[in-house]
Amino acid sequence: MITYDARMSQNETMLIGGRTTPGVVRRGETVRRPPTPNVGFVRALLRHLEAVGFDGAPRYLGTDESGREIYGYMPGVVPAELGEHDDKTLANAARLIRAYHDATAPLFATPSARKVGIEVACHNDLSPCNTVFRDGRPVAFIDFDAAAPGSRCYDLGYAAWLWLDLGNPDRSTAEQVRRLRVFLAAYGSGPSEAEVIAATLERQAILIAEGMRTGNTAMRDWAANCSRWTRQQMRPAL
Repeated sequence: MITYDARMSQNETMLIGGRTTPGVVRRGETVRRPPTPNVGFVRALLRHLEAVGFDGAPRYLGTDESGREIYGYMPGVVPAELGEHDDKTLANAARLIRAYHDATAPLFATPSARKVGIEVACHNDLSPCNTVFRDGRPVAFIDFDAAAPGSRCYDLGYAAWLWLDLGNPDRSTAEQVRRLRVFLAAYGSGPSEAEVIAATLERQAILIAEGMRTGNTAMRDWAANCSRWTRQQMRPAL
């Protein structure tokens, strides 16, 4: 759950949970955060989502006197860990992802985009830890710093990995295949099970490489273990 650090100024509290980016604070009903290299795309994306009426993302509100980006605060609970999710929650998460993808699809409805496999604005980190829950139900996504044009499958591969917690030895292969089918059925027409697992393996490989590059051995080892399990258990079962 997100908690707040009251050591800031009287009107700001630092967000320190939910795997939050450093320097992110809440002021009133807004969130302030340092700009990132991807800020231009994120601004345009959030403005588009507001224009089409998608309410599962923060509103972009400009910049403050310190040059920080301002977003509308999304009330609710953001988990600090991946957690356990039942079928209803998995289905609700998948439907929210579908609504987000469908809302962004008009941005890339051109022959040139389709030619290179671009379908939507991938969030690129559709983790439970970047999801706002209300009354136990996923209702919105936050932290769009990694958003970029891409395919539905690329985003779904990462989401399936984290929402199902693929690689967790406490769940059998048969149970994870069943849960994946619940997830993808709720998402609706789109990539096949095999395509999503292939995308999962691609995203796992990327995270392994990032862990090696940054020296984050914990992340590298976790992703490598998940990749090994996914490759050995999920791929042959589909």
